[in-house]
This record gives sequence, structure tokens and C-alpha cells, in this order.
Amino acid sequence: MNYMLPAAKQLFLDVNPLPDETAATRAQLEKDFFSSVRLSNGVFKTTSALRLDDVNRALVVLFQKLGVAPKTFLDVAVSSGISTIEWFESLQQARLKPRMTATDLTMTAYLVRLGSWCTVLVDKEGFPLQYECCGFALRPWSPKRYYVLGDCFLTMLYRALYRRFGQRLGLLTRLKSLQGHPPSIDDPVIKARIQLVTWRLRGNQDIELLDDDITQPTPPQLRGRFEVIRAANILNRDYFSVPQLREAVLNLRGRLAGPGSFLIVVCTEETDSNHGSVFRLGRTGSFEVLSGLFG
Repeated sequence: MNYMLPAAKQLFLDVNPLPDETAATRAQLEKDFFSSVRLSNGVFKTTSALRLDDVNRALVVLFQKLGVAPKTFLDVAVSSGISTIEWFESLQQARLKPRMTATDLTMTAYLVRLGSWCTVLVDKEGFPLQYECCGFALRPWSPKRYYVLGDCFLTMLYRALYRRFGQRLGLLTRLKSLQGHPPSIDDPVIKARIQLVTWRLRGNQDIELLDDDITQPTPPQLRGRFEVIRAANILNRDYFSVPQLREAVLNLRGRLAGPGSFLIVVCTEETDSNHGSVFRLGRTGSFEVLSGLFG
């Protein structure tokens, strides 16, 4: 049911994981939480564990075959970040020393206090991702299977209350003024900034976490930085138009460190099989396709 969801406060502000939690328990809590988070663009922020393991193995074999040992890696559109930490750990197991950056359209979120009875998880623009009211966590949207139980009416009620109290407190103006930075410790409304990925990623000091839109101009701090970039389950027509896809590829090319760098594009089919290609940047700025890796 809607009210059985893990609360954002529990997952992001408490010790992660709690002393009496097993790794499996924490993984299930995160899976339940992220599968309930629907972003403003309608995409769910969820990733299955072990989904890209064959891709990770194929890349290690490729690097060994080519005799290269990349150090700088970028993973874009990481969603919950499960696949990112698995990739990072596979590189370490192959005795590489990766320095990784993970980005997502919605990496930063905030916990907003509307009163003693209600906390809301919102993105940087104030779009609600979860309500926690009177100790119960609720989705800001209602699955159709719960309509018969009246769940949609409860959802609409909390949505209306959020809008009313948010306007009264000037929430959107407050969020805009932060520009993605943490709130002050005495802010009466915005209580915490969180990074909306798995605790395994948040707790890793060797992985940088950033907000990022690959269809927009590349921020200066990302230009020419990375020897390897992975774009898994993002460069497709489900998310972008053809002109947007062209722009995204050009932007990713501008983040590569130069000739010899790698761009990995992966798509996971409904059967859970992975298909994709590895491209290597040439001296002329064009890509060479390295085929026969997976899919």
C-alpha cells in the first residue's frame, strides 16, 4: 500500500545502514523507495541490481585486450546509482584505480518541513517526490490499482495542502536561492539537502555526485575530463527527440579527455539482455566503433 513506503528521512538522514540492518534489508528498502519516486519528467528513479554485470565484465576484458588502464570515468543518468557502484567495484576488482563521477538530472533533492506533521521530499524546482505525514510516507501520485481504495483522493488532498503551504512559505523562492547548495542549519522550512542515490554511492569518497542534463551545454568543470564515459539506458527515443540525441552525443564527446577515450552506449531490453557498443574517439574527433563486445 501507499502508506507502507520507506520514508526519505529514514533512508537519507539516519545512519545508513542502521546497526541492526542487514545489507539485504537495506537493499530492499532502497528498492521500494526508489521504485516509488517518479520525477517531474515522468521517469522513475529506479535501477535493478546486477543489471549491467555482463557489460562491466566485457569492458574489463576490452581494457585488458587493448592494454589500457583508464583512471577517469563518468557515468551519466545514474538513477538510483546501483549500477554505478557496481561498475566502480568491478573496476577496482580488476586492479584499476578509478576516479568516478556520477551524474543525474535529479541528483539533488531537499526535505521540506511544512509543519510538525508533514515533511515533503522535493527536487530543486519544488516538484514533490514524497510526502511524509503523521509518520506515514505517501507517493505524490496514485497507482491505478489503488483507485478502488480511494488512494487517489488522499493523494489529491496532500497535493493541495503542499501547494497551499508551499506558497505561504515562499518555498519555490527559497529553493531557487539555494542553487543546489545545502540550506542553513537554522532554515525553518528547508531542513536538509540530500543526494538522491543509494547509500553505497553517497558513502564513497572516490565518487563525485553531480546534477547534470546531458542535453544542455557541458559545464566547464566537466569538459575534457574523462577517459571513459558510460551512457546506459538513456540515449534512446523514449527520452529524447533525434535533435536532442545528437546534442547529447556532442556534449558527451566534449567531456572526453581526447583521442583514445571511450564512450559506452548500452540499452537493456525488456528481456533484461544488454545491447550496446563501445566507441573510441579518434584524432579527427570522430568515433570508431569497437564491436562484438556484448549484445
